Amino acid sequence: EAVRQAESEGLTLATSSSSNSGYRGVCNCPKRRGTKKYELHMRVGGKKLHLGVFATAEEAALVYARREAGTMSAAQGPSRGSNPKRSTARRRKSADGASRIALQCSPQDQA
Repeated sequence: EAVRQAESEGLTLATSSSSNSGYRGVCNCPKRRGTKKYELHMRVGGKKLHLGVFATAEEAALVYARREAGTMSAAQGPSRGSNPKRSTARRRKSADGASRIALQCSPQDQA
């Protein structure tokens, strides 16, 4: 199904000989519980970004192809319905020099 979807969108699933799934960014995790055994990771701005887990390697590769083609934004993962609030943890030093961690909502969630 994912292969046909890629073809209909004019995308090519990126293969990789060094990946155990056969697709770039997709890792087969056979010991993972449940039916979603394929993890998708991608490097963005020098950082490794986890894009989700999928039932098939082809589904994960389709998301990778969409990201590479620019049809998905860097912060957007696979569609999951509602967009939960995002928070970021920042380490701050208090007046007494002790290190504290503060959670902050992203600007888009404060509206």
